[in-house]
Amino acid sequence: MRKTLAVLVAATVTGAVCAAVALGASNPLVATGKASSITNTSGGVSATVNPGGRHTRYFFQYGLTTGYGALTAPRSAGSGTKALTVKATLAGLTPGTSYHYRVVAFNSIGTSYGQDRSFKTSGHPPPRAVTGGPLKVGHGYAVLSGTVVTSGQATTWAFKYGPAAGVYTATSNGGIVPATSVASTVSETISPLPTGTTFHYVLIALHPNAAPQVGQDLTFTTLPLPRPLPRVRASTGPHRARHKPYLFSTTGQVALPASIPAAVGCNGTVAIRYFVGHRSVALGLAAVQPNCSFGGAVTFHKLVNKVSTRLRVEIRFRGNAYLASTSARVQRVRLG
Repeated sequence: MRKTLAVLVAATVTGAVCAAVALGASNPLVATGKASSITNTSGGVSATVNPGGRHTRYFFQYGLTTGYGALTAPRSAGSGTKALTVKATLAGLTPGTSYHYRVVAFNSIGTSYGQDRSFKTSGHPPPRAVTGGPLKVGHGYAVLSGTVVTSGQATTWAFKYGPAAGVYTATSNGGIVPATSVASTVSETISPLPTGTTFHYVLIALHPNAAPQVGQDLTFTTLPLPRPLPRVRASTGPHRARHKPYLFSTTGQVALPASIPAAVGCNGTVAIRYFVGHRSVALGLAAVQPNCSFGGAVTFHKLVNKVSTRLRVEIRFRGNAYLASTSARVQRVRLG
């Protein structure tokens, strides 16, 4: 009986040892630690990592949200079974900005994630630049505008401009907005500029010893001199209106010269005038749409001269700041 009991005890102890060996290796045990040594552009982060008996590597994820987006270079935590304190310095950060971070460790068994923590860098957040539309455009100049948010620190601003988006070959004199808690409107006249030329521009704002913050890219086109003449295509129908009310519709397109972008050239009105002989009997005005098309209608509620009449339709684009007015295109229709 005693021999049998001894055998059972030995077997139980042996089984426990085997189980301990089997369970001794595991995925890492991790805990994200506190941040320290915070500056305007960096922060130290820490964590504890227990390799779980297998060779383990770790890194820190960090970013503006819990989606992170950046990570430190992976490092070895060894293959022990005790918790180690590990650290890293996150550099190149933005002043006055909150960052999320956590530790991640992995070995041949699995990957472990530490809890999310956060810290905020010292200093003022970056300024914000919002490019505004041109306040005025002339033959050789433009008045540009924008909005600067200083984020509590005196902010230098200027406009950059050039022939294409991202290709800004010149910078304006600009100015400085004092530290304020509200958005500030800025503007500046850019000159001299060539006539009839399209420019891309952005507003930039920056704090000392920091990268400039750039507003969105916008465009302006200086006024041409002389104004080019567009081509106008138009059609009026029906060829004959037989029944009251006598309705005629005109549709068409203003074809711009290549030098004039649609954003500035597709505007204005088209006059649609009806004549009997030399006498004007009706006038319609059609607005030019952003795609340079136009359309208008004229209704006669009774016959002219009480009989069926041939009408001459003259269609003329009246011009705008960028385009000259055109001579009339003539079509003929019949009333009644």
